[in-house]
Amino acid sequence: MNPTLQPRPPKPGTKLADLVAALNGKGSTIPKLSNRLGWQPHTIRAAMTRLRQRGYVITRSKADKSAVSIFKISKS
Repeated sequence: MNPTLQPRPPKPGTKLADLVAALNGKGSTIPKLSNRLGWQPHTIRAAMTRLRQRGYVITRSKADKSAVSIFKISKS
């Protein structure tokens, strides 16, 4: 993937656009995204894969080893 290309944004008002909004800023966990969007966890992970295919860089981090993973869209 060429880092100079801009990601292709989803159509406004779609759940994929809601996912992008939830992953911006501080990010979110899979359980919080599941509650917010009404999706199963495997569907959220698949949607994040589709966002990566569109050019989004999604990072995963943890506060410590016992913490839940936080996913967010990275600027780079």
